[in-house]
Amino acid sequence: MEQLSDLTKIQVYHLNAMENGNFDNLPPTVYRAGIFKRLSKFIGADADEIMEMYGKEAGESSNPDYTNDVVLPNFFFYFTLTPKKITIFFGSLLLIGLLVYLWHQLNFLTGPPTLVIEPRENIAVQSESISVKGRTDSGINLEINGENVYVDFNGSFSKDVRLAAGLNTIEVVAVNKFGKSTKILRQIFRENIQ
Repeated sequence: MEQLSDLTKIQVYHLNAMENGNFDNLPPTVYRAGIFKRLSKFIGADADEIMEMYGKEAGESSNPDYTNDVVLPNFFFYFTLTPKKITIFFGSLLLIGLLVYLWHQLNFLTGPPTLVIEPRENIAVQSESISVKGRTDSGINLEINGENVYVDFNGSFSKDVRLAAGLNTIEVVAVNKFGKSTKILRQIFRENIQ
């Protein structure tokens, strides 16, 4: 049986089921027709004749109607894990991972730069100046109220901004190599002390 299975590519338990007349253990009708055709080609017999003999023995019509069959393959029996399938699976995972990495890198390069500054919110102060500091991406052109500010290799920056009495607006703009920008506005109210 094992040699016949190797030669015909019909699984051993199907061959055993046919030999023992256990037709309930065979796959659905469409697959049975394929098994009988493959077997008839191997032994040099007429496929229609074998189907007719099967129909008589199993109590089915010799010309079965395949249109009403719902063919749902049983993956427990028909799926076999092979080295080729494992290679395709892991190759697909690797390709998906690579595509996600490239998309992330492209989005990072072409997206607007990150920018975090202190003070984190609008505040009121009494001092004549305030220190504006924060972090951005390295290699960024940074301006605070229109003046260029040095950004170190870690992306850190700091600048003291003089405040007039009353409401002051501080505008921090970071622009990357691709012209994408991020802007943060802070309103600082300087109280008059008399």
